[in-house]
Amino acid sequence: MTRAAKPKIPDKRAAILETTLGLLSERGFHDTPMSMIARQAGVSTGIIYHYFSGKEELIYELYREIKLRMLHVVAEGFCDQTSYRERFLVLWRNLIQYHIDHPRETVFLEQFENSPYYKPDWQAAFADEMAPFIAFFLRGVQDGVLKDLPFEVAAELSFMVAVSLAKRHIRGAIRLTDELIEAAANASWDAVHG
Repeated sequence: MTRAAKPKIPDKRAAILETTLGLLSERGFHDTPMSMIARQAGVSTGIIYHYFSGKEELIYELYREIKLRMLHVVAEGFCDQTSYRERFLVLWRNLIQYHIDHPRETVFLEQFENSPYYKPDWQAAFADEMAPFIAFFLRGVQDGVLKDLPFEVAAELSFMVAVSLAKRHIRGAIRLTDELIEAAANASWDAVHG
């Protein structure tokens, strides 16, 4: 993308984050220097250091913002008035659709979570946002609706399947139709249903 073709983003911090997302998704962490981010964002390198102490903080902030937006989208339409199964399926469908609709973010999240930048203690930054999801799972186990599995195991058997399928769809390895997504959602439910 040339400087002239870049969309106008009035907030410099947002422009830096958006540019970083694009470059990291295309080039990876090690092949994206701060000078390139600055040039593509249309700012000086000094401006980047005004907002972020360095590349590590910039990458972490990008991860944090994407993860928070994703969690917000996944929770849309989640309603305590529906059956447990329907709430599970809403979360599952929202998660797969988020990843299908946001391929650059999906690539970045995978890169980050499999890189030296990722530190498990950073997950504490999402504790408040994750609490309702974890409580939902724990309630399902307590009520006998879900198999008695640790949250991390149940999530791998269900929600991480959605992420994996979305990644394969993005790469063109499979073509997810609405019918196939629905079948996969129900199969994921079956995997954890008690």
